Amino acid sequence: MRATRPASPPTERLARAGALAVLLAGLLCAAPGHARPGQPDRHALEATVAAHFAADGRTTAVVHVSLPYRLLVFKRDGDRYASTLRVSVVAESDGERVGGGYAAVEVATADYDGTRSDERLRCAVDVDLDVQSEVKLEIRAGVAGTSRLWERDLRFDPGAVGDVPYHFTGFHWNLAAGDEGYVVGAGEDTLAAVLTLAAHPLRDAASARAELQILVRNPQDQERILHSERLTHATRDTLVERVRVPAERMPFGLLHFTARVSADDGASLELTPGRDFVNLAVPFDDEAAWIRHVGWLEAIVAGDIRRVMAGTSPAGRPAAWRHVWEERPAEARPDEREHLLRIVAADRRFGRFGRGALSDQGRTLIHHGEPDRVETLSMDASYPGTWQIWYYRGLGLLFRFYDAYSLGDFRLYDTAPY
Repeated sequence: MRATRPASPPTERLARAGALAVLLAGLLCAAPGHARPGQPDRHALEATVAAHFAADGRTTAVVHVSLPYRLLVFKRDGDRYASTLRVSVVAESDGERVGGGYAAVEVATADYDGTRSDERLRCAVDVDLDVQSEVKLEIRAGVAGTSRLWERDLRFDPGAVGDVPYHFTGFHWNLAAGDEGYVVGAGEDTLAAVLTLAAHPLRDAASARAELQILVRNPQDQERILHSERLTHATRDTLVERVRVPAERMPFGLLHFTARVSADDGASLELTPGRDFVNLAVPFDDEAAWIRHVGWLEAIVAGDIRRVMAGTSPAGRPAAWRHVWEERPAEARPDEREHLLRIVAADRRFGRFGRGALSDQGRTLIHHGEPDRVETLSMDASYPGTWQIWYYRGLGLLFRFYDAYSLGDFRLYDTAPY
């Protein structure tokens, strides 16, 4: 449903209304579980869950947690530096505790430089479960003797694990967390992942056939399979799968990386947890995506050049794109990376009613960046709906957006000098 405009701008009412000034967040909204006080780098906590099969056929969980040494707190202990990581896991189902586990591991290094390294301290926690249905695993990892604490929730379904002949026991990839989370396509141009799987020890060889699919999923739940492979006991009881995917082979923007094992009888199991990341590689081979990227250059490239770019063949698009940024003054903002991150930010923040980067607010963010100030105004009965005003001091302009039904569907009403 599209919002309708009032007959005339309520300038006088806007001037008299009490304005609530709010500052927008940074270029990218904080990813789920962003760093908090006491959590120097939430992304650096790696947590995965694997299955353990008891002799009686019951399935329990093993949680694997790791942190780089540089995030621990070391204390001098004689001629060495030592730190202890404590990890507790609580399993819940329908709000009730149905199991848990605890483990601690110590690390020591002979010199101070070792305490600042990216080498990871790893800890495995055996989790006893009283149920065989899906549970939430609440993980708390803390450094002994300090307030430094990390938390993470995982999902684990012992029943699903028991229905497929292989299960995941490990995952690692080459992406390092930065201020924008995990990013590929800018600096790191290939996603490389290593997945470890183990055969179900209680399934016979005849029922051990399955398919492994490695895939990415966008926020609209559209999937792209990057790799697939048939698995059998003849392959090996333990399988290490390595995959390398160039960034340009994946969709642009926010993506969720995961893997799925599907048994021939239809049962399936996904890697838990999957990993969220951002792909900044421009999709030169996708006609519709290329046209969108050219359109987002409106504030950077003149219209006649954009028309030529839109008609460029796939073979010539990388050179055309590179030419835009090579000709742009080095001090001009945004640079290429910031421009692409603005598109991702717009998708993340304004995607409630379709693709956020194609909305009026999304395009304004892409073209002009963060406003210096934002006012949100609710009008009286004669002007139903909500207004939002973005102020840009450097441009000397303000942008007025109107949401006729107060649902968050803001449309650009007009611009005015500021």
